[in-house]
Amino acid sequence: MAYPKLTLSIILLNFIAYALQLAIPGVTETFSLTPNQVQPYQFFTYMFMHDPSGVFHILINMVVLIVFSGRLEKEIGWKPYLFVYLAAGLGSAFLYLGLPHDPDALLLGASGSIFGVMAAFAVLYPAEWIFIPPGIPLPAIAAIVIVALIELFSGALGLAPNIANFGHLGGIITGVAFMAWWKYLRRKPVQKDFEFVWE
Repeated sequence: MAYPKLTLSIILLNFIAYALQLAIPGVTETFSLTPNQVQPYQFFTYMFMHDPSGVFHILINMVVLIVFSGRLEKEIGWKPYLFVYLAAGLGSAFLYLGLPHDPDALLLGASGSIFGVMAAFAVLYPAEWIFIPPGIPLPAIAAIVIVALIELFSGALGLAPNIANFGHLGGIITGVAFMAWWKYLRRKPVQKDFEFVWE
């Protein structure tokens, strides 16, 4: 069975953007989200930037995207999937900027979007067993709750200063909200016309 095309396209775009970062000076600084001088386009382009000092950042993001996105895209369709991916990225950026942060640090990476995709997957398949580091099996809904709590406390306590924990949390919140809304629309009964009999 062919893998969903939009997911593959997003992965390809991330690697193309990463190659441009390595090949052209200034790409990372221009297209990452710069809190002290935000440009509107950066709210979208930052999702495709990754740490150019090594491949771990982009590789781990793309592996997680492969694990969760294909099934989600097949189930909800490519348009809702694209919406939740981009919306989670925006939600990630807005929550990050709305809370205390380093105004000189660049925000970059697909993590916010991917956390949103993971959260959407968990809401859609709450009983599906998945593994969270270091290999602990949990139902998807329990896993995403635990991950959200870890991100919340890590961000509040400053346990990972080079990681945008609140950005991850923003992606999770957006993914949960979108998928809850999507499931509500799917279950919403169709309004029927009534026949009236006059007495």
